[in-house]
Amino acid sequence: MPPPAPSLVRRAVCRALPLAAMLPLRTAAARRPLRIYHVMSFDSPWRWTDGQFAGFKEGLGPSQAEYRVFQMDVKRFSTPEAKADQAAVAWRDIQIWQPDLVYTSDDDALAHIGRLRDASSPPLVFSGANRTLADHGLEQAPNLTGVLEEEHFAESVQLLRTLSGQVRRLAVISDAAPHWAPVIRRIRTRAAAMPGIELAQVDLTSRYAEFQSRVKHYGQGHADAVVYLGIFNLKDASGRNVPYKTVQRWVTENSALPDISFWIDRIHHGVLCSVTVSEHEQGLAAGRLARAILIDGRRAADLPILPTVKGHPAISLARARQLGITVKATELLSSEIVTEFEWNKASG
Repeated sequence: MPPPAPSLVRRAVCRALPLAAMLPLRTAAARRPLRIYHVMSFDSPWRWTDGQFAGFKEGLGPSQAEYRVFQMDVKRFSTPEAKADQAAVAWRDIQIWQPDLVYTSDDDALAHIGRLRDASSPPLVFSGANRTLADHGLEQAPNLTGVLEEEHFAESVQLLRTLSGQVRRLAVISDAAPHWAPVIRRIRTRAAAMPGIELAQVDLTSRYAEFQSRVKHYGQGHADAVVYLGIFNLKDASGRNVPYKTVQRWVTENSALPDISFWIDRIHHGVLCSVTVSEHEQGLAAGRLARAILIDGRRAADLPILPTVKGHPAISLARARQLGITVKATELLSSEIVTEFEWNKASG
């Protein structure tokens, strides 16, 4: 049989090329496990970061995968320069290892790794982002998708009012990290839509001494309850970050106001209650996006960026006892109950 004419070969190759472009990335990596490089904004062990990572692995499914993890540890490396240096180390490792996908958790990793990428970089999936891609200046970033983190403010306030009925005036306090700005905007909007709720004060500070002063001020008749946001970037007189566990323990020992936050770790460290953002749901959704890219051959740009919607009610029984609040059976049965302060567990 004579060989096919060159024109027929060219046409066959041209037809095959678009089909090859549509093949899932898993085909290219079929002879080895998938490589996934995970950049944590924070550190491990920690419930929030570890829960996201575990959820991600579950969402990716049973596919064989090899992971590398880099911890930016922005609780300690908190200056803009230190964060950029940490991200640069991670990025060099990414370039050497050449993963099939990069997974970032929380805003700092997304922001810094996102800015180092270009069109030839591996796809990136993120979770735990308080700020949108536009907020990060990444709305035109290629090959990127992920999961937004939006706090369950109205649900948390409702749980608080169920436990401690006389709550009308809320004080909101946070460190001055930039990712809290959109959170505060959402809280203002949602509080305005809640009958009988007003934001009496909204305070941002980078100084631990001022944080302490404001919390004491709220307890002098200026608020009925406190909403705690960022507490990782509060600096002492020498300019060092005060450990967040120290901050939370101080609150339990110096504030008699009921309080809410939005993460389960805060409940373990003394905040009264929350309908928490589920770290597992954040990671699970991100893992499913990664699977769609790596296994199903979807383009990251075609996968919508959405928040998770499933919250998880949690109550600190230790804080309730301290504040003289009786938790009813309905709340005990429908919430995760933390019976002790974390520091008492550690000493036990």
